[in-house]
Amino acid sequence: MKQLSDYHPKLSLLRWRLSNGASFGLPAAKYWVFVFLLAACFTFPAMGQKPSVKTTRHANIVRGDFINIRYADVFSYEVVGADTLQKLTGHVELNQDTVFLFCDSAIILNSTHLTSQGNFVLQQGDSITIFADSATYQSDSKLAGLFGKVSLLKGRQKLFTDRLDYSTETKIATYLTGATMTDDTTFLSSKRGYFHARTDDIFFKDSVVIVSPDFTLRTDTLKFNAHSKIATFLAPVLIVQDSARIYAEAGYYDVANRNARFTRNPQYLKGSQKAWAEIMRYDGKLKEVMLLGNAHFQDDNTDATADVIRHTSDTDITVLEGHAYIRDKDRVITGKSVTYDAKNGTYSTRGRSHIVDGTQVLDADRVDYDKARDLGTAAGNVVWQDTTEHLTVVCHFAEHSKKKNYLKASGAFGQEGRGRPLLIKVIDADSMYVSADTLMSLQQAALPAASPGRKAVAAPDTAAVAVADTVLSAPVHMLPDSLIAGRTDSLNNASPADSSRIILAFHDVRIFKSDLQAVCDSLAYTTSDSLFKLFDTPVIWSDTSQFTADTVLMQLANDKIDRIFLKLNSFIVNSPDEVFYNQIKGMNSTAFFEEGELRRVKVVGNAESVYYARDDDNAYIGVNKTVCSEMLILFGANKVEGIRFYAEPSANLFPMEKADHEALKMPGFSWQIQRRPASPDDLTAVKEPATSGPPLEKTAEPDATPVEEELAKPKIKGLRIQEKN
Repeated sequence: MKQLSDYHPKLSLLRWRLSNGASFGLPAAKYWVFVFLLAACFTFPAMGQKPSVKTTRHANIVRGDFINIRYADVFSYEVVGADTLQKLTGHVELNQDTVFLFCDSAIILNSTHLTSQGNFVLQQGDSITIFADSATYQSDSKLAGLFGKVSLLKGRQKLFTDRLDYSTETKIATYLTGATMTDDTTFLSSKRGYFHARTDDIFFKDSVVIVSPDFTLRTDTLKFNAHSKIATFLAPVLIVQDSARIYAEAGYYDVANRNARFTRNPQYLKGSQKAWAEIMRYDGKLKEVMLLGNAHFQDDNTDATADVIRHTSDTDITVLEGHAYIRDKDRVITGKSVTYDAKNGTYSTRGRSHIVDGTQVLDADRVDYDKARDLGTAAGNVVWQDTTEHLTVVCHFAEHSKKKNYLKASGAFGQEGRGRPLLIKVIDADSMYVSADTLMSLQQAALPAASPGRKAVAAPDTAAVAVADTVLSAPVHMLPDSLIAGRTDSLNNASPADSSRIILAFHDVRIFKSDLQAVCDSLAYTTSDSLFKLFDTPVIWSDTSQFTADTVLMQLANDKIDRIFLKLNSFIVNSPDEVFYNQIKGMNSTAFFEEGELRRVKVVGNAESVYYARDDDNAYIGVNKTVCSEMLILFGANKVEGIRFYAEPSANLFPMEKADHEALKMPGFSWQIQRRPASPDDLTAVKEPATSGPPLEKTAEPDATPVEEELAKPKIKGLRIQEKN
C-alpha cells in the first residue's frame, strides 16, 4: 500500500513534525481528528468525496528541484487551480540540497517558487551567508532575489546593498543599484557589481571607490579578488594617498601586501613633484616608488630621467639606473647609475659619469659626494675641466670640494693605482701638458694688482708651497678655510672678489708643449695672473734653448707665452747642434717671447756669455766670451743673432781652431737634454726624478759611416766676430 508521502512528499516532513509533537496552528485537542480526516480523504477516493487540498506534480520538475520544508511554527496548504500553495509562518526553515533558507514567513508555489518576508537568511555550504529583509527563490533555476537591507558574508568579506540577485548554482551575486563591500579595513563601493563566490572575484562597475587607511581609489571598472585582495584596474584609475596622486589606465593594487603596478600612461603627482614612465610600481611596505622604462621625475629644483628610477619616501633616496640624467639648481649629472640622497645632500654615480657644475666638468667611472663633509671623490679614468680657464686634469683618482674649490688628483688615466695624473692647459690654440705625482687645484686670494697695461709678476711663491705641503698632509674636509681661501697674513686684506684658482703640482713635474718643455720638482700656476712658477731644479727648453735657475716663472699673456723669468743663478744654454753651446749666465734673466718664439733675453747682475758666431752660410767663425753687468741677447728663428753688452764689458775673442771648448763651459753648465720630454707620453710614466749636476752621458749610438760623420760636423771658418756696444 502506498504511503501518504508518496502522493504528497512534503507531508513526510509534516508527519515527522507531528510525531515530535509540533503544532501547526490547530487546537491541540483536535489535531488527531485533522490527521484522520486528511488521511481518509486520500485513502478512500472511491467514495466520491472531493478533497479540500491536493498536490499537482509538474512533469518538468524532478524531485531534486523541490524546496524542502524543514520547519515552521505554522503551516497551511491549499490548491488554487493548477497551483499548489504552501504557507509557512514563524521560524521557517527550508533547504534545497546544501542551500538552506530561513525567514519569518514564506509562501511556496508548486514547491519551487519561494516568496519570503522578514529576517531572510540564505546559507550555502560553510562559506556563503546572505541576509535580507525579504527574498524570492526559484528552485528550478536556483536563483534568489534579495531585497531591503541585504548583506552577503563570505569569510571576512561583507557586501551591503538594497537589491541583490544570487545564483546558488554558479555562486554569482549581482547588484545593479549600488553596493559596498568591506573587510572592516578596506571599503569598496560601486553602482553595479558581480561577485563570483567560487573564485572570490568581484567586478565593480560605474563610480567605483576604494577607501583604505592608506589610500583612496576611484575608477569606472575594477576587478577585486576577495581572497588575494588584489584590485585589477580595467579602466583609468586615480589613487590619492595623503597629498600624492597616482593616475594609470591599467594595472593592479595588492591591498594585503600594499604594492601596486601601474601601466598605460602611469603618472605620479605630489605637490611640485611629478613622475611618469611606461610602468610604475609601488611598494607600500618599503614606501618605494619605481618607474620603469622612459622614467621621468621633476620638481621645482630637479629634473631626472633614466631607464629605471626608484624613490624611497622614508629615506628620500632616489636611484636612477640606465642612461641616468639628473639636473638640479647646482649641477647636471649623467651616468649609467646615479644614487641621490636628498635628505643628506649626497649623491654617487656608477658607470661612466658626466657632471657639469657651473664652469667645472667632471667625467669618471665612479663619483661619490658627501655634502656634510663637502667632500667628493672620483675614480676611474677621471677627466676634470675648468672651461673658463681652459684647464683639464686627467687621472685615476681625484678628491674635490666645491665649497673650498679644491681638487686633488693622483694616478694615471686608465691605470688603476699606477702612473701619474696629467694637467692640460690650452695656450695659443695649443695644449700644454703638465704631469706630477700629485696635482691640486684650489682657491687662493689673488696676487697684488698689476700696474695698468701689464700683469703683475710675483716673486717665487713660497706661501703657495707651504699651503700645498699642508694640503698634502691633511684630509680635504679638515683643511682650514683660511688656507684654502688663501687668507694668509700677507693677504688678509684681499677681498673675496679677488680670489682665483691656483694649480699645484708636486714631485717630478714634467711639462710638454709643442714649442716648450720643462721639468722641476714642484710647480704652482695662478689663473689670476696666468703665471707658472717652477721650483727645485727647474729646467725649461724652447726649441734649441735651455733655461735653468733656482726658480723659474713663466708668464702667459692672451693665452700665449709672454716671458720667462729666471730668478737667481740663471743659466741659458743654446745649441742648434749639441756640439757647441752658447751660454748666458747671470743673477737674474728675463726671456721675451713674441708669437710663441724667443726674441730676446735680458741678463741683469754678473752677466757672462759664451757666444759662437756664424756667417751667412751658417758656418762657425769664432767664439766670444764676455763679462759685464748687463747684456741683451737677440734671437731670430730660435737662434742667437747678436748680443748687446752694457756697463763696461770685458770680451775675449777666440778663433774656432784655437778655442778650448770644454774650458769655455762656464761653472754651472749642464746640458740636460735627456730629461727633456719628447711627447705627452713621456710625462705620466713613473720614474726616479733626475738631480742637477754634471751633464748626463748620452746613450751610445751605432757607429756612423764616413759620409754621415762628415755631414754631421759643424762648419767652421776663420774668426769674424763683431763686438756690439
